[in-house]
Amino acid sequence: MMIVSLGYSHYVMPTKDAVQILEILEKAERYVCKYRANEESTHHVWPSDTVFEARMIGNDLYNMAKLAGKPEEK
Repeated sequence: MMIVSLGYSHYVMPTKDAVQILEILEKAERYVCKYRANEESTHHVWPSDTVFEARMIGNDLYNMAKLAGKPEEK
């Protein structure tokens, strides 16, 4: 299993799937639409400089985390 980090969110998935996602994201470009209330909005595309992080997670840690489930918010 691997943990893939995209911004401040982290996703766990089989290694094969994580590699596919990272390969696809490596080709992606950034996009933003700048909204302007009294003017025309502008659209922008540029090469991505985003760093995507991936790390391995052992089966024992994965199973323990899966058992714990979603943390309670207080």
